[in-house]
Amino acid sequence: MKDGNPLMTITLMGGDMQAQGHAQALVNIFDLGANLQLATDMARFYHAQVSNQLGLESDLYASVGQGLAAMGHRVFPVGDGSVGGFQSLLQMPAVPNGGTGAGRPHGIYRAGSDHRKDGQAVGW
Repeated sequence: MKDGNPLMTITLMGGDMQAQGHAQALVNIFDLGANLQLATDMARFYHAQVSNQLGLESDLYASVGQGLAAMGHRVFPVGDGSVGGFQSLLQMPAVPNGGTGAGRPHGIYRAGSDHRKDGQAVGW
């Protein structure tokens, strides 16, 4: 919600990865400026609390895994199934025609659907 109006939904499958995945997706969108589809495509990681190990998707592991291990972290590569998958919808508010173009008199939806899982982002 934003200003009392619906803004965005994110649904992420993945058991105890859900809270971690939601946080990573929101950082990607709000802090890093990713659109919804790019946010679903960005590399994710998974921290297992009990074993205190950090699973990194393969590209992320290849990029920073060795450096993290050298600092004493217990890291390992993980596949797509370990980091959940999410779909998201964002409602863009209506923008009246202020003389600078057609505007969006009814608003629009933007969506992202994760390649890691079956699914689709649908809204109306």
